[in-house]
Amino acid sequence: MQLLLQGKPFTLLPQKALYHEEGSLLIIADVHLGKANHFRKEGISMPLNAQQGDYLNLKQLIDKISPGKVYFLGDLFHSDYNYDWHHFEALIGSYTGIEFTLIKGNHDFVDVEKFERLGLHIVNDLIEDEDFIYSHQPVTFEHSKLNIAGHIHPGIAISGRANQSARLPCFYLHRDVLLLPAFGTLTGLCIMDRIKTARVFAVLPGEVKQI
Repeated sequence: MQLLLQGKPFTLLPQKALYHEEGSLLIIADVHLGKANHFRKEGISMPLNAQQGDYLNLKQLIDKISPGKVYFLGDLFHSDYNYDWHHFEALIGSYTGIEFTLIKGNHDFVDVEKFERLGLHIVNDLIEDEDFIYSHQPVTFEHSKLNIAGHIHPGIAISGRANQSARLPCFYLHRDVLLLPAFGTLTGLCIMDRIKTARVFAVLPGEVKQI
């Protein structure tokens, strides 16, 4: 789905990511790789292949879009160093022509040096350009830029006929903040309020639709 942000065209992708074609920039929030192993260390039983789909989805998305740059808006690797890191290392290492940047989130526990050895640029707080501020958590500011952020894992509850209901991930645009849905599968949803001043874009199978 196409959407103008600050007068610039973006695509809201059903893969739960945002793409700015003019800047060849793919923006992804809250992948939470390694989270299954993190749970196992805490004694929570998880299937061995619990996050294989996240790696596959990430690779398929990058291959399809072929961006020049990728911004990860925090919580990329939700664990300290563990076996899952080798999968992540192989994935990132398979792309030599893409500039990867991670804006650190509150669950990015791996040492910065390990990310940097893979060629990722690490930013502690935010990235700011002429029109946008990219951050993990939403930020408060006093100018006309749009904040594109993650962290919240926004979702929307919808109801239909015969008392049917569903909870869907969504892009949530309110005032000067666009919240991106969490990319990863082990993330949960924060159900957002349906207020008149907000624009809600639900992620459906194969499409994004404003509701």
